[in-house]
Amino acid sequence: MLNASILGNYFNKSDLKLAIMSLIGFLFYGLAGLGVILLMKFLSYFAMGRDLASSHGISQTDSSRLGGLAITIVVGCYLFGILMLTPYVPGTMRSNQDFYLWLAIAVCALLGLAEDIKADFLTPLLRLICKFLVFGSLLFFFPGLIPVAIGVPGLDQALQIPILAWSLVTIFCVGFINAFNMADGANGLVPGIATAAFAIFFIEYGRPTEGFFLFACLIFLVFNVVSGWFFLGDMGSYGIGAIIVAYSLNGVAAGEFSVWFMASLLAYPCIDFLVSILRRLRAGRSPFSADNDHLHNRIHRQLKRVIKSRVLSNSLTGIMISGSSAGLTLFAFINQWWLTSSHEWIILFVAQVLLYGVVFKLTNDENSATQFAEPL
Repeated sequence: MLNASILGNYFNKSDLKLAIMSLIGFLFYGLAGLGVILLMKFLSYFAMGRDLASSHGISQTDSSRLGGLAITIVVGCYLFGILMLTPYVPGTMRSNQDFYLWLAIAVCALLGLAEDIKADFLTPLLRLICKFLVFGSLLFFFPGLIPVAIGVPGLDQALQIPILAWSLVTIFCVGFINAFNMADGANGLVPGIATAAFAIFFIEYGRPTEGFFLFACLIFLVFNVVSGWFFLGDMGSYGIGAIIVAYSLNGVAAGEFSVWFMASLLAYPCIDFLVSILRRLRAGRSPFSADNDHLHNRIHRQLKRVIKSRVLSNSLTGIMISGSSAGLTLFAFINQWWLTSSHEWIILFVAQVLLYGVVFKLTNDENSATQFAEPL
């Protein structure tokens, strides 16, 4: 039996976290924010989609993978509500391209939901093939999503060859979604990147859709960082990753964002994904084999040595990484360091690459060989 005092301390801590999250949600968004916090708390009780401790590599508490479902419910309710109030909502559906783009995003999210509900219901290879088919078909029928030039010598020439351009962009889309999913291991890491991205998209476009996603991701970020009870899961990381890659394609193809602006905004998942593949190949292993040697794993191991709280060490890891990558880009964007279409953002991206390399080197230890499952 559980000791009564231990059980009491657990509920006291749980109630305190819920009170803090509710207060933050209310201060940010009033009753709407409070309602979403309570919805997420409710979903975190579900047996469906639960993960045991350490399933995410650095998590040391049991958690739920239904964060993506919570965000979908919140955004869906807001979109439904506003569609009932107005005959036309900018940023919801304006063309066949938009319709099929959101359909591709929905398919990716459903692939993730199947994995969240039942692990390995779809094999990693099958999910990977489905994502290639979805984005390959989308880009084949709507080649306007493929940038004709990004300002990178060599790649610009490759983008002039239709079949090569289609192949490269399809690989990028699927690779980024997998990278986004791979990074969902620390509280506040992927939610922090997503919040920064949607803040930029909302400021740039000012449409309700971006506002809904910003609201949902920000509230989720608070819930994830304070409690550690919720992760985005595969539905959230696949779905939000697909949404962000869609905005990136549209923005770069239209000349609204430079490729270096998007690179600096999404630096961490992209850099860590490439470094992980190279690291595994160098060790003679499959590039998609599992390990716990990502930068967020390394930083977390260092923080655990000085911070006893299981949630705090996890959350600090995520906030530090998302803040110094996407958060720094958001800060530079708000302070108008450069135009979003400028190639000068390469300066910030190179700085992020160097920072990643330095921290990766400094946090090296001999415990990095332990492996854990890492879905595609």
